[in-house]
Formats: sequence, structure tokens, C-alpha cells
Amino acid sequence: MISLEKSSKLHQESCRYIPMGVSSGIRKWSDPLLFIDHADGPYYVDVDGNQYVDHTLGWGPLIVGSNHPEINKAVSEQITKGYTFGAQHQLEIDLAKRMVEILPGVDQVTFSNTGTEAIQSSLRIARAKTGKTKILKFEGHYHGWMNNVLVSFHPDKSQLGKTSPSCGGQPPNDYADTLTLPWNDVPAVEKALEKHGDDLACVVMEPLLANSGCCEAHAGYLQGVVDLCREKGVVSIFDEVITGFRLALGGAREYFGVQPDLSVYAKAMAGGFTMSAIGGRREMFDVLRDGTTIHAGTYNGSSFNLAAALATISILSREGCYEKMHAYGYAVRKHLEAEAARLGIPLITCGAGSVFGVHMGRKTPPQNYEDTLDTDKEMYKKFHRAMLENGVHLLPDGRWYVGASHTPKDLNPVCAAITQSLNAISPK
Repeated sequence: MISLEKSSKLHQESCRYIPMGVSSGIRKWSDPLLFIDHADGPYYVDVDGNQYVDHTLGWGPLIVGSNHPEINKAVSEQITKGYTFGAQHQLEIDLAKRMVEILPGVDQVTFSNTGTEAIQSSLRIARAKTGKTKILKFEGHYHGWMNNVLVSFHPDKSQLGKTSPSCGGQPPNDYADTLTLPWNDVPAVEKALEKHGDDLACVVMEPLLANSGCCEAHAGYLQGVVDLCREKGVVSIFDEVITGFRLALGGAREYFGVQPDLSVYAKAMAGGFTMSAIGGRREMFDVLRDGTTIHAGTYNGSSFNLAAALATISILSREGCYEKMHAYGYAVRKHLEAEAARLGIPLITCGAGSVFGVHMGRKTPPQNYEDTLDTDKEMYKKFHRAMLENGVHLLPDGRWYVGASHTPKDLNPVCAAITQSLNAISPK
């Protein structure tokens, strides 16, 4: 058993001054709660001195690993010139130009700091563009923590089929204009657009349902929804906070070959620094140019964040980068499924190579959020702890992240940890 004595003591102290002892409520799901001392490449070292191969990647942003020398250099050089200007600078043009070059169908981009902010700006742009107010999202999809979209995120079975708040403190008026549907059902979207199209400003979705099991879209589903939106004068929005710069350099637009009206980027785009953006066709931003609506924020375009983003995209642009990430991830998935089958443990994986979900208790991939409700979460919790004991740090929800810093030399210990952990929790 690894010692977590210092982490435990720090958590007790943290709870005295910070609610729950964590700075983001989602982190409280982790058991045990680790306090990290430092990180390097694909490794985390906690305050007790335990080293782990990290497959959380900071919940997604650390796509090129921690302490990357090129990001360090870019940020340290820029930070000596100024922290944030509240004015324009060359890096804004450089990053916007680079994103337009690599994101299919994107003519212009606008910057902010977090995925939650960028989603809200995209909704405002869609409403200003269409003159309509309602928005449509899908069960299990996460679009940030604001009340109008934090609905039907992880509902229980009794809440399926209706728009439901995801936590306390959400007045019904705040999400009264939000409609919710099950995902992967084109006829359901078509019916909703027929009924609400005159009032519906946009449809927003994760193109890969990374926040709820990494459920994959059915063939033709993404394009089908985008086409329906264009027929009805509804703005289509891909929430690429996770998939952007992760599935491919061009994100889901490139990976799936589908171009929505707007896409929202964050997490992986700046390699661990605070950065988000909205990209789309030029005409989508006319409502900003003509003053119909605004996109604002004191820290939008902060120079060192943009320097980090440019460095990250430069690293990801190198030949073979994504092929290596996906190959590593698919090798892990293959080993997970093979070892589980050997032990008679029902287990299936789904998603991509650089981000995928593990579902214990299932033999077929989930098609939507409802399908994920019958996974064996207690068994995965045991597996999660066993993997920690065997030197691999995972997220508590079954999601795995793979980054450019993971190499074949990390694959062997990770696969060995999988074998040892599955053996440890096997009911046989």
C-alpha cells in the first residue's frame, strides 16, 4: 500500500479554509484526494513522494505534458514583457491566423479564458444572429457550470426526458429557454426543430461525448444535425473544449469531417494555461462587428496565455504527433479489453485514442448518456484505486486522457498496472 499520509493531512487542513478542500467541486469525486508536489512530462509526484504515470492530464489541458521546455520558454520570454495589456498585441494576430489555417471552415476566432466563458459567448452570438432565445442541448453533455446549460448533465433515470437542474441553486427561470434531448437520435432533433425552430437559436453538443463516457456519434449523426440546423435557420455549435486540438490538429471538424457554424475551444489549446476561443465562419461574427452584441473580458488575449497556445500548437503540429497519441491510446484500450476478457470481467472501451472511456459491467459501447447508467461504477472505483497503488493516476469517471508526452516506454508499466489491478479486483 502506498502512503498518502501527507495528502490526507493537507486535505484536512484544506477543508478548514476551502469548502470541500478543493477549488473545483468536480475534483471532490476523486478518492483518494491527492495533493501534487510537482509534475514533469507524463508524470505526477505527490507530496508523499509517490510517482504516477498521469492519465488525467489535469482533466485534459496537459496535452503535451507538464513542464514542457518549449512552453516554459515561450511563456517566460513573454511574461517579462508584460502580464496582460488590456490592449492589442501581435500574438493575438499570430494565434488567430494559425487557428484559421488549421481549423477547417473557420474564418475568424475570438479569444476568452475558460470553456464556460466561451460557451456563453457562443450562445449570445447565436441568439443575436438569429433573434431567437431557446437553446437545445443533450443529456450527459457538459457545457460549463452556468445555470442555463448545467442541466441534464448527469441526471438519474427518473430525470431522463426532461430538462433537469444538475445541482442546487439553479432557479427554473435560468434554464427556462433550454431544451434537452437524448443524443444520437436524428429524428428526435428533427422533431424538436419542427416544433421549436421559430424560437430556437442554436443546438450545442460535444461531438464526442467525452464528459459522459466518451460515447461516439453514429455515422452521419453530426452532419445530420448540422444540416437540419442550416435548413431551419438554427446555429450549430460544437463544444470542442475537450476534443479541440486533441482528436486532431483541426479538432472534431477535421476528425469527423463536419463543419458546424461555431466551435468552442479550450483545455488542450494552451497546454495547461488558461485559454479558450470561439471559431467559425466570418459572417457568424457580424453581430460583434456591428455592435448588436458584445464579447468582453478583461483577461481575454492575455499575452502569456497566447504564447503558451502558440507553443502548444507548434508542438502538436509536428509530423506523427497525433498518430502516436492515438496508437498509444488504442494499445491501452486493447490491453484493457483483452485482460478483462481473460478474467471474465465485462468491460468495453469507446471514444478515440487520445481520449476514451472505460465501462465496466457492459459488453457493448454505450450509445448515449442513458446507456452509461448501467455501468458498474463501484467496480471501476476499486479499479481506479488499484491503478493508483500500481503507479497510474486516473480520473474517477472512467475517462482516460493520452498526451504527446506519453511514449512507448510508459506503455509497458501502464499495461502491467492494468493486469495487476484487474487481477486484484477480479471476483474469481
